[in-house]
Amino acid sequence: MHRYRNGSTLKEELARAMKRLESTGVVYPEGYCEAILEKYTPERVPYPYIVLHVGDPRIVRHFYYPEAMKQTGRLLDYGCGTGDAVRQLLRAGYPREKVTGFDVDGKSIDLGMDLYADRNESADLFRVSPTFPFEPGSFDIIYSGSVFHVIDDESEFREYLQNAFDGLRAGGTFFGSTLGLRDSASARPAEGPPRLMKRHELIDSMTEIGFSELTVREGDRSRMHGAAPGFCIFEFLAKKNG
Repeated sequence: MHRYRNGSTLKEELARAMKRLESTGVVYPEGYCEAILEKYTPERVPYPYIVLHVGDPRIVRHFYYPEAMKQTGRLLDYGCGTGDAVRQLLRAGYPREKVTGFDVDGKSIDLGMDLYADRNESADLFRVSPTFPFEPGSFDIIYSGSVFHVIDDESEFREYLQNAFDGLRAGGTFFGSTLGLRDSASARPAEGPPRLMKRHELIDSMTEIGFSELTVREGDRSRMHGAAPGFCIFEFLAKKNG
């Protein structure tokens, strides 16, 4: 049985996620929560730790978020997971017709629709495809929330960055966050996500693709309960000039 660092099970964390969502106004019909707890097993949740953040959209803590909310261009959440960021953007007033969530695996999107109980209302917001399905220059802003650190393969990581770069119009903005390692970390931990970069590695990877005007800041790690001391959250902002 899968257990989180705090000893809890997936069912316990799913129940907590639904409690969080109820506190934000989500209303579940009788028997709905019990059915969801029976439906989802660790095999049906591709990234179990994603459940811990449902109802707590990390995008709102990003230093660029207030500026992003002033924009009205097309925005893509690339690797949208359960769709928390997409829903947060809409709640905060971003134009619905300008927001798209995309993921290569629909399992997390389905989980989000079940937890938010909004499948009929939100299905049109999301795209699922094994390959990047958008034309070059389709977006003014692309957001990447906690995606980098789960991509183990180097060629897949470069492809992800290249897709983000190509998907932006000239002058577009790429921002997001990823787990990383502080420069003071002496060694990479044996446990944890497969890709933990230090600040200079993150900057180098994005610069090689063509991104410019990079800003990387260490974000709030107060919610990283039980994480190794060398772990951190990097928040990044970059431009596609041209």
